[in-house]
Amino acid sequence: MAAVPFVVGDLVDFFYQPRILALTHTFTLGWISSAIMGVMYRVVPVMTKRPLRFPRLARWQFWLFEIGATGLITHMLIGVWEPTWMSAAVIVLSAAFFAVNMLYCVGPAWHQGVSETGMCMSVMFLLTAASLGLVLALDKSYGFLSGSVLTNLASHAHLAALGWVSLTICSVSYRMAPAFLLSELTLPRVAIWQLYSLAVGVTGLGLSLLGWIGGGASIWSGIIMLAMLAYVGVLQSLVRNRRISIDWTMRHALAGVVCLLLSIGLGFSLLWIDPGSAIGNRVAGAYGVLGLLGWVTNLIIGMSYKLFPGFVVGVRERRGWPKLALAELSLLSCRPVVFILLNAGVLTAAGGLIAAHVAVAQLGALVIALGGLIYVAVMARTLSYAYRASVPPAANDPFRILSGSS
Repeated sequence: MAAVPFVVGDLVDFFYQPRILALTHTFTLGWISSAIMGVMYRVVPVMTKRPLRFPRLARWQFWLFEIGATGLITHMLIGVWEPTWMSAAVIVLSAAFFAVNMLYCVGPAWHQGVSETGMCMSVMFLLTAASLGLVLALDKSYGFLSGSVLTNLASHAHLAALGWVSLTICSVSYRMAPAFLLSELTLPRVAIWQLYSLAVGVTGLGLSLLGWIGGGASIWSGIIMLAMLAYVGVLQSLVRNRRISIDWTMRHALAGVVCLLLSIGLGFSLLWIDPGSAIGNRVAGAYGVLGLLGWVTNLIIGMSYKLFPGFVVGVRERRGWPKLALAELSLLSCRPVVFILLNAGVLTAAGGLIAAHVAVAQLGALVIALGGLIYVAVMARTLSYAYRASVPPAANDPFRILSGSS
């Protein structure tokens, strides 16, 4: 977040630059993928009632991922490609270790549970996107790939952003949203077909952009658009049939859906606008901002408000540390500030990019950074109590209530 205001000016000029690539992977690997993997390590074994088959492998996976992602981002930033593809190879190995544990848990429920089916497919997309990223990095050194650099890059980006990240978010949403909302509606059967349609569309789009199949990207983009609109419809029906009021988790989810719809529109427009042109470059930049910061980041922040304090409580209980209530781990007063700053900043930055107003885009980036850094500080405080036995000052109140820790 701190780097965004310093890089957004480059994004107005051309998105395929070392600093843009490094920052994008800081978000996609360092923030988004790390958060999703952490949630899946907690949620999937509980959801499937199958503990991790190889817990030691999970430790290796964590450190390999951190080393690989840090190395890739650093060497991508300075434009040195041999260490970049070596780091990418480490990430592929880490993704394979992650897949071994996740598929052991969710594989037996393939085509039986909606969320389990979606996560099975998303883990395979993670492996595919990571492997293609390695191939693209190798190509920078050895130049063996045919086709356009931009279309090859677009294939990798969509396999990662739609196949891995968005498919996982849809799958987790189908498990979490009914519980968060206490919805009276049973998850409709269309949900599982929405996941299949998204997977088919992303596969087709990825292969089409690589030039491996014919038919054009427009058909596959249309399938993806319909699949994501179906997701919005399912989520809307759950919200409409809720039994509790909308909280900040669902506000972030709804704001994310708005950004998703806007990014779908911009992504579809790139079928007719050359991404290498001046206007195409600006649209592609806004598409990325709305997708990564508006859609995905909103969803992760919203879910983190519900999930992360509970994770910390569970860790403290297993270690025998003093119990804490969920409310004692959360600074609720900061949530509206984060929501307003993040979403106002995303819309302002995206608008500035499309209009080629650097000052407006930088203002939006500053607002995003402020909201993001406030969130980071607040959530770092919450997560820190999983690593120390001390308690927040509010926990010393003799009249405090521990019902949230049960």
